[in-house]
Amino acid sequence: MKIIYTRGNRTETLASISTLRKILGRFVRHRVFYEVSSRNKRGHEFFSTKNTFVVGSIEVVNRDYLTITIFDAHNSTHSIEILNPSALRIYDETMGKGFAVSFLSESPGDVESRCYLRDEGDESDGILERCELEKITLPQLFEYLDEITHVAGPVGPRVDPPIATHAPLRSAAPGA
Repeated sequence: MKIIYTRGNRTETLASISTLRKILGRFVRHRVFYEVSSRNKRGHEFFSTKNTFVVGSIEVVNRDYLTITIFDAHNSTHSIEILNPSALRIYDETMGKGFAVSFLSESPGDVESRCYLRDEGDESDGILERCELEKITLPQLFEYLDEITHVAGPVGPRVDPPIATHAPLRSAAPGA
């Protein structure tokens, strides 16, 4: 696999799997934006999917072919698997924009697949609070909203309105 560094515009061959693990290790315990897309060489996109998640771990295995699996820290059913990429492009030239990489795979018929990953920063308390809000049930949410939106009424004992009762109508006797 080739490694393409955008800073200095240089290309190297991947030295070892441990080098790749070290590069990708920068994403662990960080919120990551990703886009997985496929297009033909003329630029017509077949599909693209985008999402963000916190990376829990990354597994790099090289048996018959290179396999990179990126696991979501908060959802065990969510992961990204990259199979036999031909190149890794590293975007690290812009400070403050976050570290990013993209894996490129080419197949016959001029089709290119790409997996782009961008570091969005450390997993923070604000992100955890948002996740906690996502875990509450709808009745719990309505109860919470009811608590924070109802203002206490006037001070003093509560007085219910009188209940209307109808006494039977009596006809007045003449001369009474």
